[in-house]
Amino acid sequence: MTGQKFTVSHPAPLLEYLYELFPGQSRTGVKGMLSKGQIVVNGEGQTAFDWPLRKGDTVMVLRKGISIARSVRANAREEVEKSGVKILFEDEYYIVVDKPSGMLTVATDKEKKTLYALLNAYLKVNARMQRKEDLIAGREPDRRSVKIWIVHRLDRGTSGVLVFAKTERAKDILQSKWKELVKERRYVAWLEGSVEKDQGAIQSWLLENEKSMKMKSSQEEVRDGQLAITHYRVLERTKRYSEVEFQLETGRKNQIRVHAAEELGHPVTGDDKYGAQWDPIHRLALHATTLVFRHPFTQKTVRCASPLPESFDKFLR
Repeated sequence: MTGQKFTVSHPAPLLEYLYELFPGQSRTGVKGMLSKGQIVVNGEGQTAFDWPLRKGDTVMVLRKGISIARSVRANAREEVEKSGVKILFEDEYYIVVDKPSGMLTVATDKEKKTLYALLNAYLKVNARMQRKEDLIAGREPDRRSVKIWIVHRLDRGTSGVLVFAKTERAKDILQSKWKELVKERRYVAWLEGSVEKDQGAIQSWLLENEKSMKMKSSQEEVRDGQLAITHYRVLERTKRYSEVEFQLETGRKNQIRVHAAEELGHPVTGDDKYGAQWDPIHRLALHATTLVFRHPFTQKTVRCASPLPESFDKFLR
């Protein structure tokens, strides 16, 4: 951060203190510093005129160009959240988001409006504004091209936690060491009917039918099939549905949906692709609640969680 930095000498509302710091400027000009995002208090941007300052607080006045760049970055984040996507974690290597149901992760031939495109545009704005800040501050800007990389996916109808990488290297490391780095990956779904056992594990081989584009589960190993392991635990039962928590050991296409329908005999509610008969909440009743992984660059544990959608309450009502 560049600009003028001050240490507060006595308690006062923020605007009054700014008047004291800049007695030679017009009151309109000083107010403009606040409204344009040029004021940072204790490291956080502040626009409230009556923000209470305490003795020892730090006040930074940013250069106008830097404040504008940060405002553009904030607006870009707001645009992401307006689309229903919440950013749960972000650093220079990864971005973890909470995806809404109905949004594609990546583009198809028919549809280009995707989570990937949204986040890619967001990161490009951030990078452009960061370069602007660096130039104003006299730092050498990072001119590398910006792109987001897909680490794993969620089906269109599935909501919840999803991680992307900001560099190809970050993507490759997390994908290649997925079993080692990912400590927890949980989903919650409402299934049709009453699941008999309270808990258990499902192991089968999944193979995609090229004509129907559906995955098929086989208890015996099949050529080109992929081993899929799913652990489950029943959380709640009603007259017509079962709320079940799933924990994945593997991450195959449609894994939970296929195992629920073909191995448990209880498809995910709203999943007509795999035989569901009911659709009370007008969406696939499957939500990725938790993703915990060890950050391969910082070695810190990243824990991201998403609350169940409000629409899931309908099953209990």
